[in-house]
Amino acid sequence: MSTGAGAADGFTSAADEAARRATVGTGSGFCHALGMAILMVAEWVRADLDGASAASLASRSYLKDMADRARALAETGWYRDVSELFEAISFDQPRAALWAAVFMALVVRLNRNGPHQVQRVISVAAAVYCVVGAVALLPYTAAPGEFVFLLLLAFCGGIVRAATR
Repeated sequence: MSTGAGAADGFTSAADEAARRATVGTGSGFCHALGMAILMVAEWVRADLDGASAASLASRSYLKDMADRARALAETGWYRDVSELFEAISFDQPRAALWAAVFMALVVRLNRNGPHQVQRVISVAAAVYCVVGAVALLPYTAAPGEFVFLLLLAFCGGIVRAATR
């Protein structure tokens, strides 16, 4: 129900609700969760390798799995193209850009009363960036293993869903 006063009185129009649903829908939510999951894995790997000695690196079996997956993917043309696109659109700061995309996705989902057109653009841009980043960082899924990554993806989906107000 709309009282004509808009979001200030707590009521919004049906058009506002439809725009909100389109902005924070399931499709973009999956993309945002995927970006969050790959970011969590990448940060875990980064923290695990930070300050590691050469001897301790040899004991991390997931590094071999990641290298094998990266080698296999590098032989495909589409993966090289996506990786180059990821580097280009992140201005050579892929970690910071992925953090920004995930953060902005959560801000859009938490900010119910923001301007819908701006939020839709931010949501779609973050979703696209999260998907491109997840594909470019696909070798990282070897670190926890596919099953654990799927569980992490489900967990991140829950976080994204909880952030959607």
